[in-house]
Amino acid sequence: MSVGINIVGRDVTFTLGGSALVGVLSKGISFTNEMGDTTDDDSSGWKEFAAAPLLKSASFTVSGQLKNLEMVGAFFGASNIFEIIITYPEGSTITADFAMTSGPSLTHEANSNSTFEVSFESSGAVVWSAGS
Repeated sequence: MSVGINIVGRDVTFTLGGSALVGVLSKGISFTNEMGDTTDDDSSGWKEFAAAPLLKSASFTVSGQLKNLEMVGAFFGASNIFEIIITYPEGSTITADFAMTSGPSLTHEANSNSTFEVSFESSGAVVWSAGS
């Protein structure tokens, strides 16, 4: 019987513009296909799509404890597009240029550590490289 690997969130790393972001507690990526609707009278009332998507995209969100203000500085930089590389424990990677589309959102509660959340959307092709 073949058993799959367990992937622990802290072992999934990412770099933003070549640097690791500190204080990360949660990170997530989702992929979207915008499909072309080809439904017509011959579909007998069933929705049909073209085989290939019209538009593909990826969204990436990261949140954590605020340990420095690098994300705030990045927001005010000349460009809000960054290369992000997500690396999985067995060596697989997802690489793309991502635009900062939301945030950084900062939260500062009186008796808690400050936190941040920031979201990105792919700008151009997303590349998947399988590990071993």
